[in-house]
Amino acid sequence: MQSLLQPATESRASSALKALRLSESRYRRLFETAQDGILLLNADTAQIEDVNPYLIDMLGYSHAEFLGKKLWEVGAFADIAESKGMFAELQAKGYVRYEYLPLKTRAGALIEVEFVSNTYDCEGIKVIQCNIRDITVRKRAEQELTESKAHLHQLTIFLQRAREDDRAHFARELHDELGQNLTALRIDFNGLADCLATTDPAISSRLAAIDQMINTTVDATRQICDELRPGMLDDFGFEVAITSYARNFTHQFGVPCDLLLDSEDYGLDRLLSTAIFRIVQESLTNIARHAHASHAMVALQDRGDELLLTIADDGCGMSADLTEDRKTYGMLGMRERVDMIGGRIAIDSAPGRGTHIEVSIPKSVQPIP
Repeated sequence: MQSLLQPATESRASSALKALRLSESRYRRLFETAQDGILLLNADTAQIEDVNPYLIDMLGYSHAEFLGKKLWEVGAFADIAESKGMFAELQAKGYVRYEYLPLKTRAGALIEVEFVSNTYDCEGIKVIQCNIRDITVRKRAEQELTESKAHLHQLTIFLQRAREDDRAHFARELHDELGQNLTALRIDFNGLADCLATTDPAISSRLAAIDQMINTTVDATRQICDELRPGMLDDFGFEVAITSYARNFTHQFGVPCDLLLDSEDYGLDRLLSTAIFRIVQESLTNIARHAHASHAMVALQDRGDELLLTIADDGCGMSADLTEDRKTYGMLGMRERVDMIGGRIAIDSAPGRGTHIEVSIPKSVQPIP
């Protein structure tokens, strides 16, 4: 019986051995060709059991310089206190991830790596496998992107200021030149109309039409000036300007607008007062054009380090696609202004239930150098 079982037993053992060798071969192939550095540590002694070629190329130390050494005995990890502390953490937690770890290569170059470790059991011996990925290029790209965003932010502020300065200049030119000419024209026309006093209905009707045209032109000029740059914003401050604008909005569009200000003086600088005024202006313009609302509300609350601006209406509302659509110019303009002053905007709207906009605004904006 034993002679009959022996070949089958040997066959199973042979198959298991082949499977083990195949598994080990596959592991070695993965280990040798991995595009991350791999470092194997004895979890009890901190001795380096093996390193793969990628880590050797990354750090510039030979296989022999790694093998059998403790972690902190290799130049790249030569900060003994920090490396011993890191090893103790690896032992205690079993899994550790460092998103940023500076290492120095043998050639003296400082590289930034992502370090991930796992602990597993290998034939009764605990082994810590450390995967080390060079993220120097990625970190440099992230830093450049951050700097680029900061530069873009400063450029946006500069362009908005330049735009507001241009609008203020055009408003003054319209007011001083065209406004004065229209005023002189009205005075001259009134004098001429008095001289031409007549009972002829045709002439009287014509004079009345000309007078109406002059008045309409004066009003239109004043409105254009206010749209370009409200004089009240510079002459009397944000609080007076926004109160006047809300009142004029109700008069012009027939939509009652409640304005709730919890302070008589928010102490806003020119950049913040202009940005908040323009956000309100854009929001109310959208309400007048698209919301079909019967009521609107604007509120500004002082919350210490920041302001909370709320704009709401009871109109037809918008779909989620529109509230998040960055190609919709009205929404894009508001989001850009909010980004410019370092704020946050939240838009809550749905068809049939109106729109609610909240803007959190820090009181201080980083100045342009």
